[in-house]
Amino acid sequence: MAKRLKTVTAGRLVVAVLYSTPTPRSTPEERAALREISSAAQMATNNRRAWQRLELLLASNFRRRDLVVELTYDDAHLPSSRPEAVKLVRRFLTWLRAHRKARAQELRYVYVTEQLSAEGGRLHHHLVINGTGSADLEVLRSLWPYGNIKLEQLDDWQGYEALAKYLTKEPREVGRPEPGKKCWVGSKNLKKPVAESEMVRDTLTLAAPPGAIILSAPPPIRNQFGEFATIKYIKPKSGKEKRGTRPPSKRKKE
Repeated sequence: MAKRLKTVTAGRLVVAVLYSTPTPRSTPEERAALREISSAAQMATNNRRAWQRLELLLASNFRRRDLVVELTYDDAHLPSSRPEAVKLVRRFLTWLRAHRKARAQELRYVYVTEQLSAEGGRLHHHLVINGTGSADLEVLRSLWPYGNIKLEQLDDWQGYEALAKYLTKEPREVGRPEPGKKCWVGSKNLKKPVAESEMVRDTLTLAAPPGAIILSAPPPIRNQFGEFATIKYIKPKSGKEKRGTRPPSKRKKE
């Protein structure tokens, strides 16, 4: 029997899945049982839910001192439609990009536009933006003449999962405004999570490295022929650690 280790790394956030796989010597009964294990592993690594994909994207690109921003509208500037609101937030980001470019500063962002009512609530925007220093709030206020700004640092949130779920709450509560479209918009310079896959020894046990912050590690799923285990954790800042006792091998990027 062999095992496959799949790992998704997003900044310091790591999601790892370890599961048994059939070998050429496996019997039909063993293969059928291991298909159940493999299906569970695929569900864990596919990140089919919007908040899971966004969680990995946020973890790949934003850190504790970056900014969570809410842009609202006063009555005089309240857009008449969602497309009009999107035009205004894009204009704001164009101005902010130009401001930072003039100062050799990068702009990375993710934003969502919300209304939170199928009948039509009050339009507003949530953004996650990389921070540049103490002048950020003053700059953002100067570039948003349409209403108020709320700003907090990313470390005020209880992890990337909570923030991702918050930013994608509208589709869950009232449905997607435009079916088939993503729930958020991100800048083109965002880094993508890195997915890796490798075959490992059957004796490997899935574990976080010393000093890691374990976010979730549910009990393994087992049957008589194999097992499936998953873990999600924040890597220690040193970053050079091993995930168990597997032998050296070349990983295949997916």
